[in-house]
Amino acid sequence: MTSSILRLIGKNKALQFFFLFLILLLVPSGPLGAAVPELPGAAAVVADKTVEIEARYLYYDKQAGLYHAQGEVVIRQKGMELKADKAILNQAKTEFEAWGEVLLRDRSDYLACRYLKFNYRDQIGSIREGRIFIKEKNYYITGEQIEKTGPQAYDVRNATLTTCDAERAAWLIRCRRVEIRENGYGIVDNAVFAIKNVPVLYLPKGVFPVNTKRQTGFLLPGIGYSDKDGVVVKNAFFWAIDRSQDLTLYPEIYSQRGVRFGAEYRYVIDERAKGDLSASFISDRLVKDSPKDYPDADQERWALGAHHLQTLKHGTILKAAVNLVSDNEYLEDFPDTFSGAFIDELDNLDSKTDTYLRSLVSAGHNGEAYGGAAEARYYQSLLRANDDQTLQLLPEITFFARNRALADQDWIFWRAGMSYSHFWRREGERGHRIDVHPQLTLPFKLGAFELSPFLELRETWYQLSERDAGKKSRESRETLAAGAELRTVAEKVYDFDWWGMDRLLHTLEPTVAYRYVPDVDQKELPVFDDLDFLAEESNVSWSLVSRLVGRYPQPEAADRFEYHEWLKFQLGQAYSFIDVADGRRFFSDDQHASAFFSRLELKSRGGGLYLKVENRFDPYENACQLMTALLSTRDRRGDFLALEYRYEQDQLEILTTSAHLPLWRWLDVYGAVRYSIADSHLWETIYGFNYHPQCWALDFSINEERDPYDLSFRLLVSFNGLGGLGSK
Repeated sequence: MTSSILRLIGKNKALQFFFLFLILLLVPSGPLGAAVPELPGAAAVVADKTVEIEARYLYYDKQAGLYHAQGEVVIRQKGMELKADKAILNQAKTEFEAWGEVLLRDRSDYLACRYLKFNYRDQIGSIREGRIFIKEKNYYITGEQIEKTGPQAYDVRNATLTTCDAERAAWLIRCRRVEIRENGYGIVDNAVFAIKNVPVLYLPKGVFPVNTKRQTGFLLPGIGYSDKDGVVVKNAFFWAIDRSQDLTLYPEIYSQRGVRFGAEYRYVIDERAKGDLSASFISDRLVKDSPKDYPDADQERWALGAHHLQTLKHGTILKAAVNLVSDNEYLEDFPDTFSGAFIDELDNLDSKTDTYLRSLVSAGHNGEAYGGAAEARYYQSLLRANDDQTLQLLPEITFFARNRALADQDWIFWRAGMSYSHFWRREGERGHRIDVHPQLTLPFKLGAFELSPFLELRETWYQLSERDAGKKSRESRETLAAGAELRTVAEKVYDFDWWGMDRLLHTLEPTVAYRYVPDVDQKELPVFDDLDFLAEESNVSWSLVSRLVGRYPQPEAADRFEYHEWLKFQLGQAYSFIDVADGRRFFSDDQHASAFFSRLELKSRGGGLYLKVENRFDPYENACQLMTALLSTRDRRGDFLALEYRYEQDQLEILTTSAHLPLWRWLDVYGAVRYSIADSHLWETIYGFNYHPQCWALDFSINEERDPYDLSFRLLVSFNGLGGLGSK
């Protein structure tokens, strides 16, 4: 009966007010500070208005300044929420104690325990039999005694640590003490690493990252095997110096070569400037033991790299990409030497196909009307023993002016280019070259067509070095180029209510051009690059470009749209009116018509499907000179498949395929194959799997190369959230 009355009172505001009025009349007044009982389901706000407390039963002891709460207790304060069976809140000391099934949520972290004493002003407290969950990296930390020493800092005694969700963790660390610091580090003392509760590693002192920011520590090692290198163990120590710079030291052990020491320093000056420096060294036993296999290499082998990218005010860009190795086979043996470069947009190096290792230092400005650049290029041969005959460009300075009206006339336009180049090498011809080529254009409309005649004059001066000055050589060349281009665009828009589109644009863009370059005597000119021989030209070329472009309405604005080019098709050919083939542009073997060139590119929105096909077809031999095709597909689940075909007449025919397939949520398989169709030869195969349950991963792969033959294995075990273990 009493409980029914209480429930009725708790639901009716008028009855609550009446019942409270009766208490004030019937209960005699006590001394100031006596306990005043509250009603079931009550709530209160502490005087400083920063803390809210709710409970099934709540009363306030005014004399002691304590709030007593019991049953479904909830305390909230600035992003922090506590739930408990029983709690006492001390307003004067800004702290509370809680008992029972205690759960404390502080921002994204959680703490569960049987007893908690917590100061909500200083964010410190004491916990018994607690478990901490740090959401940033899914960390679970348990301990008999836990001290919360700051907003995101803990000191845990007799602790365990894991990122596994299961009660029987796949791996965990038991330690005497874990200290979680505000800077994001976790420090363990006397730690034992266990797999399925089986101890496998002892660590007297260790450091691990608690958040996703860069943290100092030893990276987990990688293990592999190769017929040439033997057993390979790769490890690295990462030092997060500060927010804008870090250093990685990586000793790599090759059982048949020795130890390769390496370092990479990375820096960010500001949002406009960044760079890296790298170096590696090995005293290679294979070079010493097999000199016939390494005729151009010394036992002491090294590599140096430096990259810098910076944007100055007014759009000036500074670039530097310096890549140097001790011998021409270094990248063959260590192909990942420069693959970890912080700035990969400066150079796209492929050690398997490139014949030169390039270094570049440049400064350039690309303005709306004018622009220019100064750069130096150094080439290191990956085929020859030395670079005595390798031509270096040290430096080259270019300047250009874009199309501009001449003398404020809107019917005639001019543009110009100029370059100075200094060519240098130890053995062979070297010297200076200046090239200037202004151009005039007279564009005008012919109905739906646009005709643009042009005239370009070119003057080139040479000065050889003193040692080559006695050679018979011309000092200059004068020539010109003239022609015209006729183009138009035909387009049609279709209503297209598919795949989120409302319109589909189809274009046809035909172009016909004529170019004339007279025959100029260039026999006595120095030959440094293609600019030193300009072939006679009198040819007409045609091309056709077709596009499909979709329009996508944006839901946030009725007049806002996005556009995506689904398809682009190009087709073209050239025809020469002279009998002498230039051998450089379109024509060969005195043929007047060039090969047909075609290109098809299809790209779905979001990049799930991509197709590119290129073809060069010889109309005289009725044969394909060049054919490349690339098809790749990717879905949201992570499935990936790529097929690439390349054919070069009388040279090669290769098929390359790669795939990545998530079989289950916890298992992926992947592989790649490079196959020569021309000689029915399998060049390279890579296949492996990645097993990744919730809190750890195992990656295993086999790489088999057959020219020359080399079989290698790679094994990598990683533990989620344990990317680094290191010394304090």
